[in-house]
Amino acid sequence: MLDFNDAETQKEGGTGPIPEDSIVPLKMTIRPPKAGKEGSTHIAFCRSGKGNEYIDVEFEALGSFAGRKIWQNFTLVGSETAAKISMRTLRAIVESARGISPSDASPQATAGRQLSDWLDFNDMTFLAKVGTVVEQSQKDGNYYVNNTIKRIITPDDAEYSAGEFISDKPLPPIPIPGEAPPVSTARPAAAAPTSAPAWGAQKPGAAPAQQPAGANSKGPVPAWATR
Repeated sequence: MLDFNDAETQKEGGTGPIPEDSIVPLKMTIRPPKAGKEGSTHIAFCRSGKGNEYIDVEFEALGSFAGRKIWQNFTLVGSETAAKISMRTLRAIVESARGISPSDASPQATAGRQLSDWLDFNDMTFLAKVGTVVEQSQKDGNYYVNNTIKRIITPDDAEYSAGEFISDKPLPPIPIPGEAPPVSTARPAAAAPTSAPAWGAQKPGAAPAQQPAGANSKGPVPAWATR
């Protein structure tokens, strides 16, 4: 006999792309460099063909679209302009994850924006507004709707305390084979500042990290951060 009583009940949504302008919690993971792509600055850094070094990041959605993933590279060494944009976004992720207002210059907030290592970003969870973009796969040549990060939601944003919001905007149409895809206005995460709170799970086997002094400097952790 097969007993399904202890299995989870089915859930609506959660499959396919996240609708444009939805706000969802994302968990961050730095993927290790592929063989031959290792950088020289840090064990987690990859090296591009132009000699720049970057981190290869995977963002996994939590909540209604749990498991949906977004990938993005953040250049940190080489191109000064690209590194500046990356650092701006990464600062916002820290602020969102740790509940720090971007305008807070107190000693507690200053300490809360400091990490001991790049790998501290692993398992950091934050809130972000996502976009959609139609892209062509290099593997099969077909077009797919992928998600991007439009903005990191920080404590200064009205949406921060509310947490997840799933937009009712329709997904962009998939082009007919042979036709060009529609022009998308979505921008990658690095083009705009963003942020996140320090309640993410620790890496397996890692000692629990002490909560930074600046964490949650604006008040209690929002409800979405405890799900």
